[in-house]
Amino acid sequence: MRLFKNYKKKSDEQLMQLVQQGDSQAFSIIYDRYAHRIKAFFYRMLWADDAKAEDYVHDLFARIIERPELYQSGYPLLPWLFRIASNMCKNAYRKRQFEVEYLQQIEKNKMQLSAVEQKMDEEILLDKLHQVLKKLGEDKQELFLLRYQQQLSTKELASIYVTSEGTIKSRLFYIRKTLLDVMGEDKIIWENGK
Repeated sequence: MRLFKNYKKKSDEQLMQLVQQGDSQAFSIIYDRYAHRIKAFFYRMLWADDAKAEDYVHDLFARIIERPELYQSGYPLLPWLFRIASNMCKNAYRKRQFEVEYLQQIEKNKMQLSAVEQKMDEEILLDKLHQVLKKLGEDKQELFLLRYQQQLSTKELASIYVTSEGTIKSRLFYIRKTLLDVMGEDKIIWENGK
């Protein structure tokens, strides 16, 4: 116990020299002196995450145990510890920035893929629609396209075909019904004619 007290009287630099010689008691004193301050630094710097701050404190001191020779004798210990901590924070920021950018890129790729798939689905559906329309004959195809592609009203269509709006609505109803029956599972829902 008396020996332990003698350790407490030693300077940081003396303790680090002992750590470099493999002295675990000297390491414990350094840990006790500075772990709390370094944890507070990590906590403030690393998004107020207590668990992350604790992990980083352990990582920092593990580095000191693994590579005590990196400490240069005569250099003040505390600034050296905070320089290591600062570099660890910079690495954490770079890692987080990379993760954020990576996740954003994945999300962007998903959205692009979804848009491409949707466009392909629409093109396939339109292609099938045009194939079915051709089978209905030119008159029905023309009426359908004028109404739904060119968006002419039933009144305008009645004027073109020189017939009543009721007749136009009836023809459009049967064209839509035929298309829905033929196209089956695609379940295209067309708006009702006006």
